[in-house]
Amino acid sequence: MNSARDTEQAMLERCRQIATTPDDVPRNQAEANVCRLAGMIVRIRYPEAGARLFDAATTYFAEHPEQQVASAEVVRRGWIINAPRLRDRLERLLAG
Repeated sequence: MNSARDTEQAMLERCRQIATTPDDVPRNQAEANVCRLAGMIVRIRYPEAGARLFDAATTYFAEHPEQQVASAEVVRRGWIINAPRLRDRLERLLAG
């Protein structure tokens, strides 16, 4: 069984990959919702990466609109530990 930190680390890695790989898109509901949230919270420091994340999630939700959830639900479902931690860790990954 994966711990919350393992799940979060997998989501961070997918966000980094989607943010830096043109045309990469989320593979499931969890990735899409985390990408949407990540795109919103990193766009100030990393506007291009933020736009890629948000756009990738938008593409996913165009085909699966019923799978989009509120940002607070992303935490409740255990896909990330919390939004500030997601921002800090993802910004570190994006900084290289």
